[in-house]
Amino acid sequence: MNQKATNKTNKSGEGGYLAVLRIPSFTVLLLGRLVSGAGQILFSMATMWYILQLTESALAAALIPMLPYLIYAFLGIPLATISDRLPKKQLLIWTDIWRAVIACILAILFLTDSMLPWHIYAANLLIAILGFMFNPATQTVIPAILPKPAEQLAPANALLNSSSKTIELLGYALGGILIAFISLQSILFIYAITFLLSALAIAFIRIPVTKVVKQKGFSGFVKDSMQGITFLFSNKVLACCIIFGAIINFAGAPLHIFTPIFANMVLEAGPQGYGLLQSAFAAGSIVGSLLSGKYAKRLSLAHWFLVSYLTSGASLLLMPMYPNLYFAIVCSFLLMLGLALVNVPLVTSILLSTPEEKRGRVMNSMGVLMSGVSNPLGLLLGGWFIEAYSPSWVYMGIGMFVIFMGTASLFVRPFREDRAGHTLHRKSSISSEI
Repeated sequence: MNQKATNKTNKSGEGGYLAVLRIPSFTVLLLGRLVSGAGQILFSMATMWYILQLTESALAAALIPMLPYLIYAFLGIPLATISDRLPKKQLLIWTDIWRAVIACILAILFLTDSMLPWHIYAANLLIAILGFMFNPATQTVIPAILPKPAEQLAPANALLNSSSKTIELLGYALGGILIAFISLQSILFIYAITFLLSALAIAFIRIPVTKVVKQKGFSGFVKDSMQGITFLFSNKVLACCIIFGAIINFAGAPLHIFTPIFANMVLEAGPQGYGLLQSAFAAGSIVGSLLSGKYAKRLSLAHWFLVSYLTSGASLLLMPMYPNLYFAIVCSFLLMLGLALVNVPLVTSILLSTPEEKRGRVMNSMGVLMSGVSNPLGLLLGGWFIEAYSPSWVYMGIGMFVIFMGTASLFVRPFREDRAGHTLHRKSSISSEI
């Protein structure tokens, strides 16, 4: 009996947040990503602000944050295929170094009064391309540097997600202050330093060599690129997750447009209210990631989807029914908490079931299918809804739709089998321990 209790304690300790943070390679990689993530936010804000001042065109400035979405939608899968074919450690280091070089070139152009708008767009385009090669390599490396990925991957993913959201929450606030008080070339050099620090951190990590399996020629490259999609749809539960996730992202995309309008027209809270709602969104994402990371194994993937959709849908439905700022803040927090609950179990499940030589393509395929296409279409639809309907009705409509999708998942056969299989597996594990 004592031995069993000790084993349980050890198992829980192996997968806890503190245990994962004690792994030097993971901690160094996490810190490197936090530093470079802060730099990326600062770079995007500074270049967008510079374009706005230079052209006095909101559309010209809006192209800066839109570029990564366009690159991801059209080139995300091919870039992941290239990433899967290259040595991971060298790829991570050199993509960071090249991003730093691009920032330094921009800074020199600014200092010499030679900078033109197309330089800004080209730099953002190249940096987005490098980022979409860096990210799949990171997702391939993380399970490889964890001693026991089956126990440690969920909390590791939760820490990565929650820390990136924290940096995002703080980064935009601090970025606005820095842009107000220091010059663009200084910001560009700060950005370059952050990526050089990230590259230096990665250089000290011991990363196992990942085997590379590739087909020759252009047709072989196309076939390799499609392996991510075919892998996802070879698993019925994952295929259902992708389809449901894409539909929800399509329906929820207009909220990016409606949130400031809702804060202004319905809550009458102005920009301060909008800022508070955005902060609640970030806080909900952080808490949701940490909760699902800790309890990822307690529920099946289908159960997480059900809990996520019901929580998020109910929050959206209730928010306009009681138009009060503080109630809206609570609902915004629960909305993003619900959406974040499913992210860590889904990513962990896919990473653990994917062969390491395909991880980059599989993860980028998931992102492209779930958000790369559906988000832009949803934003276009949201632009039409702004003109036609009240924000309150849109919030309630999306909330009811999300609840409907969560309820509908109860009747989808792969989800039902996943819930039953998880329950049976837990029961068999408990009986074997007894």
